[in-house]
Amino acid sequence: MQRDMSTAPSLARESGEALIGTRNPSLMDALFPSLTTVQRALLALAAVVVLAICGKLHFYLPDNPVPITFQTAGVLMMGGFLGWRWGLGAIIVYYLLGMAGAPMFANPDLSWDTARGLSAIAGVTGGYLIGFITAVPIIGFMSERGWIRGKGLWAMLLGNLWIYVPALVWLSIFDFGWPAQGELFAGAVYPFIPGDLVKLMLSAIVISAGWAIADHCNRSRD
Repeated sequence: MQRDMSTAPSLARESGEALIGTRNPSLMDALFPSLTTVQRALLALAAVVVLAICGKLHFYLPDNPVPITFQTAGVLMMGGFLGWRWGLGAIIVYYLLGMAGAPMFANPDLSWDTARGLSAIAGVTGGYLIGFITAVPIIGFMSERGWIRGKGLWAMLLGNLWIYVPALVWLSIFDFGWPAQGELFAGAVYPFIPGDLVKLMLSAIVISAGWAIADHCNRSRD
């Protein structure tokens, strides 16, 4: 009986690993296994800069205050590359810099403007920005568990959904005069689906290719 009880935690752990996968290094660490902490931090900051640049590549649909940007792809690839820990740290830095007024969000102006940053966070785009914070560690977790390899499209789709969930909750709670009553999905979701499908497929291809390169390099080193 004692032996059975002692093996119970091991069996539970094995069952959990079978369900969610065994944790692996992040893609960043798999590609660059000798990185120091400072070098990892610099790569995380570089990812923040890339995400900010993605926000500058945007356009608006008619009668829709939420821009279509390349940020979704940047968010998904940030999590897939950095992993959940460094990815979460990077996206929080991005959010805080944008809130402080740095030109992080979807705006062509490159000047420092605290009022603009607070407006983006407190306005219609606030929920989407919160969604970025939830999506990055989720994608990072799935990447470290091997979900991106061979199942990258589904993993990116799941991560993309976590951008929409806070956005819909946000727009349901606060009244910004948009979207109109009864048009939440029609205004805040449906117009973005075609572009998001393209961006998540691109993200899945890039991260899956990164893992393929990392696996090849590891086999070569062995």
